[in-house]
Amino acid sequence: MQSNAFYDLYSTRVSLTNQYTSHYMDRIKEKEDNLLFFLHFISTFSIFIGTILALCASKAVSLYLKNNQYNAYFNQLYSKAIENADVGMAIVDKHYKYEYMNATYKQLLNIQSPNPLGQTSFAILPEEIAETLPSHSFAENQKNILLSYTFDGKMRYINYNCFAIFDDNDEPKFVTLIQDCTDSKRKDNELKQQLKEIEYFANAKSSFIANVSHEIKTPLNVICGMVHILKGTELTDKQDDILSKIHISSELLLNIINDVLDISKIQKSNFILYPSDFNLLNMLNESEEIFRPIIYNKGLEFIKDFKFPPDLCLSMDKTRLAQVLLNLVNNACKFTNSGHIRLVIEPLGNHGNSILLKFTIEDTGMGIDKEDVSKVFQEFEQLENHLTKQHQGTGLGLAICKHVVNAMGGDIWVESQKNVGSRFQFTIWARTIDSSLCDMVGVTSNSRSLLNGEGHRVLVVEDTELNYEVTQNMLADSHIICEHACDGQEAIDMCIKVPENYYTVILMDIHMPKMDGYTAAEILKTEIGVTCPILALTATNIDVETKEKYKGIMDGFISKPFRYKEFFRTLLPYFGSVKASEDFPAGASVPEEIKCTGDLSLSEAAKNLGCSEKQYIKHLTKFKTSYAHVDNDIQELLLDKNFTEAHRIAHSVKGLAGTLGLIPLQQVAAELEAALKEESEKATTLLPIFRYELDGVCKKSSDFN
Repeated sequence: MQSNAFYDLYSTRVSLTNQYTSHYMDRIKEKEDNLLFFLHFISTFSIFIGTILALCASKAVSLYLKNNQYNAYFNQLYSKAIENADVGMAIVDKHYKYEYMNATYKQLLNIQSPNPLGQTSFAILPEEIAETLPSHSFAENQKNILLSYTFDGKMRYINYNCFAIFDDNDEPKFVTLIQDCTDSKRKDNELKQQLKEIEYFANAKSSFIANVSHEIKTPLNVICGMVHILKGTELTDKQDDILSKIHISSELLLNIINDVLDISKIQKSNFILYPSDFNLLNMLNESEEIFRPIIYNKGLEFIKDFKFPPDLCLSMDKTRLAQVLLNLVNNACKFTNSGHIRLVIEPLGNHGNSILLKFTIEDTGMGIDKEDVSKVFQEFEQLENHLTKQHQGTGLGLAICKHVVNAMGGDIWVESQKNVGSRFQFTIWARTIDSSLCDMVGVTSNSRSLLNGEGHRVLVVEDTELNYEVTQNMLADSHIICEHACDGQEAIDMCIKVPENYYTVILMDIHMPKMDGYTAAEILKTEIGVTCPILALTATNIDVETKEKYKGIMDGFISKPFRYKEFFRTLLPYFGSVKASEDFPAGASVPEEIKCTGDLSLSEAAKNLGCSEKQYIKHLTKFKTSYAHVDNDIQELLLDKNFTEAHRIAHSVKGLAGTLGLIPLQQVAAELEAALKEESEKATTLLPIFRYELDGVCKKSSDFN
């Protein structure tokens, strides 16, 4: 029994053992499969990674080899480029010994040593070259230093640069660059020399023009003066005609001289505009006096078409505007043999206190071909053949017109048709001002008889005897005694010998031998203590800068040839007046430009005022009764320093003169009023002119009665 039980137990346990063993082996087998799979995966992945690494290594090796080839190529390229460059290059260590230099460096510095590396510059460079190298330390950056030295008997120039770099051990290396600039320096020197020559000849030309103009104007002054003096004598019609032609020719010659001087200023960019206040109509009337004889001598009709108000007053360069008009009218006369010359002036618009004016000068002359129209404003351009030309001129007038108009901010152009005529037109903007502020109408050439020269002496300092004679004769009608000094030194000697205020005025020429006028005037004023006015007589154009420079020495400037209006107007403040009712020398008359109404008849004056002639005479007589002697009142008030009351009187006269249409008196009263308001010394200067105008009004009142 025990054997069977044992057997059964044994069998059961063997069975269980087999069962557990089978189960365990199944589990072992399952894990073994997983492990095998894992090992297989690891093996495959390792092969993949290895392949990639092999490929990368292969590529890296390939790139490395290729890069080395490129580096070798570029190293060779750089080396060749530096070695053959036209810029010399050298590398110096911290001990200033050469580590490298290219062939150009050796050539430029004439280095003959076969082994220059490892040596300093003083050891291998020629002495004359080594001494020219900068004495500064190589450690300082140096840029564009120009060095010069003599090599093979010739001067050479190099441009020197130096800067520092550092190697891997932070040791400094100094790179030196040099470049041959001998040719460029030589050309630069040649250009500088040519520039000096150009400046020299330009200055010589300007000096020549100035000197020639002075030399021409001096005898021209005598011619104009003698003509003026002869016109005051009894002449036959033929003699008067000859004098008129001489006068016209003198004016033309003077215009030519001024044109040459103006174009010289324009070329030197020294052309300046000097604005002044003036009445446009008065300026046109003054200009017409100059060109009217030329027009009428050719048998032409002169037509004026003014579309602006008569009291239009402008602030601009009056002289230059007149110059443009004179040039254009003279040009029209020159090329017109029959027909007319028409001057049209019309306003085109306003902007604020500015007005746009259009000027048209129309002629019925020979006209201009279409292909030549664009040339007319060019300098020295003349459309006639110089061998067959029939008309006068320098070819500068129209070019100057263009420069002047452009300088004024305007435009100028021409419309022309061959054998029909031409129309020159220009537009300019001008600032308008109140008519009461316009400049006083100037004194005419006949006004010398209004200077009260009794008891007055004038010292005329003039090296030319004829010029002195002209001046003396001009002042003779005013009973002024003239004394003559031939140069500045003689003038000083004469002034030392006479008492103070012996001379009323000194007229001083500028260009004289021994001592010029400026020097003499300065000595007279500062050292001798002369207090009388000194007026400069000069044939050289005087600009504002010159006037400003000598304003403490010269009290005024009178240009030659004398413009008699300006000559006597400049003298006017320094002499007492002759009353308009007094008798004048034979042939003398009250100047039209300072009469109360000019050429205005009684009927015209009354018509302009809007009343009858009888009423106008009544108003004018009342004005005369009330204000005939206010000039004396103002003079006494000025002595008492009572500017307020004097200002009130001048203001009243200005208003009444404006009401009665007495424009010249109104204008000078306005100037006097402004001077009195500012308590300016100019009031004393204006008072004689105010007196002349007032006397003229009173005389006109007597004539009307």
